[in-house]
Formats: sequence, structure tokens, C-alpha cells
Amino acid sequence: MFGHFRKISLIKQIVYLILIMLIILLISFIVSNSIAKSTVELKVTESATKIMLQVEETITSFYKDMDGISYSLLYSPTIQSYLGTNEILSRILMNNDIASQFSSTLALKENIRGIQIYDNESKMIASEGRSIEPLAVSRVSDIRYSGIMRNASGGLYYTIAVPIYNLQNNYVLKDYRGMSLFIMDVSNFDTILNKSKITPNAKLMLLDNANKIISSTNVESVITDFDTEAWRKDSRYIVQEITLSYTGWKIVSVIPKDELLQDLDTVKQLNVATYVIIFSIFCLFLLIFYGRILKPVKSLLDFVKSYAKSGGRRRFNIVYHNEIGVLADNLNKMLDDIDMLSSDVQIAQKQMYEAEIVKKQMEIAAYRNQINPHFLYNTLECIRAMAFYYKADDIADISASLSNMFRYSVKGDNIVTVQDEIAHLKEYAAIIDFRFRGKIQVVIQADETLLAEQTLKMLLQPIVENAVFHGLERKIDPGKVTVIISRTSGNRIRLSISDNGLGMNVDKLKELKACLHQFEEPGFMMNTGDKGIGLANIYRRMKLFYGDQADMEIESDLNTGTTVSIAFLADKLLLETGDAAHA
Repeated sequence: MFGHFRKISLIKQIVYLILIMLIILLISFIVSNSIAKSTVELKVTESATKIMLQVEETITSFYKDMDGISYSLLYSPTIQSYLGTNEILSRILMNNDIASQFSSTLALKENIRGIQIYDNESKMIASEGRSIEPLAVSRVSDIRYSGIMRNASGGLYYTIAVPIYNLQNNYVLKDYRGMSLFIMDVSNFDTILNKSKITPNAKLMLLDNANKIISSTNVESVITDFDTEAWRKDSRYIVQEITLSYTGWKIVSVIPKDELLQDLDTVKQLNVATYVIIFSIFCLFLLIFYGRILKPVKSLLDFVKSYAKSGGRRRFNIVYHNEIGVLADNLNKMLDDIDMLSSDVQIAQKQMYEAEIVKKQMEIAAYRNQINPHFLYNTLECIRAMAFYYKADDIADISASLSNMFRYSVKGDNIVTVQDEIAHLKEYAAIIDFRFRGKIQVVIQADETLLAEQTLKMLLQPIVENAVFHGLERKIDPGKVTVIISRTSGNRIRLSISDNGLGMNVDKLKELKACLHQFEEPGFMMNTGDKGIGLANIYRRMKLFYGDQADMEIESDLNTGTTVSIAFLADKLLLETGDAAHA
């Protein structure tokens, strides 16, 4: 799709981009309006929740006061004595005191319209204030709030039933003596709810346990059922509900969404006007773009197409004195520079080809001047024969070892067995033993299962020679080189060459490791000078044959020794033997 878009004309691309921007802008307006609605609803919901919590706190505080009042009344000595006697005469004598206690309690809260006391046999024995019809249940074990009720005269009330126990006995036994019934007015709830309205037409209701309306704002009738779930399903309203822990009653808030979003209509109209203005600006931009940019660019493009066919000294005629004119002027200058540089490029290419030919000729001359190693080991065979003739056995042995080493080095195969490498190393070890008269010892430990495995030729001996020359030759005490050939995980062969020689410091070790990677560059053999076959050469040969399947690690401590470890994957050569001969 993107490739198709790049193929159409620039004016169509601009039109498409403008349409996309307008669509995005329209979507942003719709989304922003939706987000604004959601934000307003969320904020109002949070505000309504806070208000409902405040209402809950007010009602809870009211009932905590009622708990204190009921406890102060019912557990006073007068009430306890009144319930503690069953004698009619004693109760008659205490009636005045009971009436006085009730009157004092009724004066504490104007919502308390009446008080009744029932004995432990559910018989009403005292009453003050408003009377109600006898209750179906007149015995309770804990404080119980009734739902809303209507008396014979049409008044609304609810009751609070409080059990009375004997405080003289153990509280665990709960010696039940009777029950007190407080007859409560609901008018105080109207005041609390009306003060907590959020919007003019919002409804804030208090429902009892049977979902009957106890008190409400904007609702004419009470003691009617209110279906909270039905209102919640209506998308035109925001419905919230809180259950009071003391009574089990519910505070329900119903807020019309239309009242919340009235102010957003103005914002919507402003968005529409903004959209129209932006559309007009885009149209004006399109006209200016075509006349001042697209048309000059088209003229410049036509010139470039015609110049590619005709070429020559022709240049673009500058008419527009804006950025397009500057671009055309730079184009004319670039064409002049191209004409001037083309001849320089041809001369430079000619010089480069001549230099490459000279380089190849020098390499051919270097190859011709190399010494033929066959001449060397043939000469050594002659020396060995003469040593036998003159009975110089030591000279004969060392000549034989040296001859075998040269013969091994000039063999055509670059791939040998591990056993061949060990045999070659033993020849070198014999020479070292004769040369240093047993001062330097070469110990070889090889896994016999690896002797037939293939490996790259000339890996072990150069590293051992390096250990002898740099680590042990200048050491006063006897030295030892330990060669361990083992198999590691993943079918890898590991060659470890350790010496107990002079070692090297940290800086020299870092320099040596850096030298390994320098020899990965092509043509390194021409830059080795007189270094001979070293670790860097071995490392590069391994990389040529094994690639990433081979690695080399060097560890060394000053005056302790050096360990060189080589690991490669068996039978995973990147170059065949024939190709390796040219590497």
C-alpha cells in the first residue's frame, strides 16, 4: 500500500494527506467529545459518591447518638429496677419516675415520637408518646431497625427495637429482661437528603430493607417500591447505591445525564466551527501549494528528464525566485561540477588499475623468491647419513627429528589426524630435550578416542615452540610444557598448552589478544615481517577452516605461566583440503 502511495502524483498525495488529516481531526473531535462526556460523568459520579458518603456519615452519626441515648435510658437504675421486679404495686409506685425518664429522652431527639417497654414475656409494661399497633415480634436479641410504616392517622414512622439485659449478671450469660421500642419520625431524613442534591432533577432516596422509599427528593409518594436495577439499566441515568451498615437500609442516587452534558453542547458547536475553518485553510493551502511549489517542481522534473536523454551544456532556465529557484541554481552548478569531475574520475581509475597491476607483479616476484623446503630436508638426510658414518648418534637423531619436521610441514595436506600432530610434536620435543639437555620437558596427555579425529595441521608445535621461546628459555629453573587433548561438550575438541614459565603482565596480555584480531584482515601474511608462525597466524588459519566453530583463549600470570586453549568442532571444516591449500 505504501509503495502504491509513492507511485501516485504529488498533488494526489497532498490531497490524500489532507483528507486523512481531516478524518483524523473529525475522529479526534468525536473522541474528545466522548472523553469529555465520560470525564463529566466520572467526576459527577465521584462527587455523588462523596455526597452519599457524607449522607451515610450523617445518618450513621444520628444512629450512634440513638445508641448512646438508648443505652443511657435502658440501663439506668430506674429502668433496671422497674424491669427487675414483677410486683404490680412496686411498678405503680415507679410509674412517675419512668414517665420522667421517658419525657427526658423524648426531649433529647425531636425525631423520637414514642417509647415503649416490653418485659421478658413480650408484654408491654410502659409507654410514652405516640402509640402504635402491637408488634408481631416483641422480643429481639440485638438492635433491630424496621422498615417504614404508616399509622392509622396517616403518619409515617419506623421503629428501633433495643434488647434490655441485666447488667448485674455476667455479660456472657445475657440475662434478658425485656425490649424497648423507639418510635421514630422520618422527617429529619428529608432535610438531610434535600441538602445533598447534585442537580435540580436528581433523585436521592433512602430505602428500607424491603426497597420501600423512606425519604426522597423529587419523589411525591413514599412507602412505594423502588426498582434500583430497572433504573440502572436505563442509559439516561447514573445510578449509585450505598448500604448503611447500622440499619441495612440503602442510599440511592439517580442523576439524569442530560443535565450534566448541557454545557458540552456549546463545546460541540465550537468544534464544528473549528472543523469548517480548518477545512477552508487546507483548501487554500492546496491552491498555494500547486501554484508556488508543485508547478515549478514539475518544470524542473521535465528538464531533468530531457537532460538525461540529450545531455550537453544545456542548463535550466531559472524563473522562480524562491526555494525552487535556489534548487535549480544548485542543479546547474552540480551539472557543471559533474562535467569537470568526470575527467578526473577517469584519470583516477586509470592510476588505480596501474597500481593494482604493479602490486600483483610484486606478489608474483615474492612467490618466485621463496626457498624450496624440499632442499632443506634432503640436506638434513645427508647430514644424518654422515653422522651415522662417523658414529655421531646424537647428531643423527636430531637431524632425523628435524628432517621429519620439515617433511611434515611440506606435506600437501592441510588436514591431518590428531595422532599425526602428536607425532610431529614429539619430534620437536626430542630436539628441545637435546638442545636444553633435559631442562625443558614436554608432557603430552591425549584422549585415545581422539587420535583418529581430523584436525588442522601445525596447531600444536608452533604454540609449544612459542611457550619454549617466550616462557621457558629465559627461565633459570627447569620448565615444563603440558599438552592436554580432550573432548568437551557438543563434540568439540580442546587443545590446551600450558607452561610454568615467565608469563606476562596484564598489558602485554591485552596487546597479544588484540593482535589476534588484527591478523583476521586479508593480506596479513605480507605484514608479519619476521614474526614467523605465531599465535595470530594459527588463529587466522583456524577461522579460515572452522569459522565461528573455533575459538582461542589465552590466560597468563606474570612469573606463573601461560595457558593457550584451542577449541573447535570436529568434522566441521568450512574449507576443503584443496581449497585450504590456497588460503
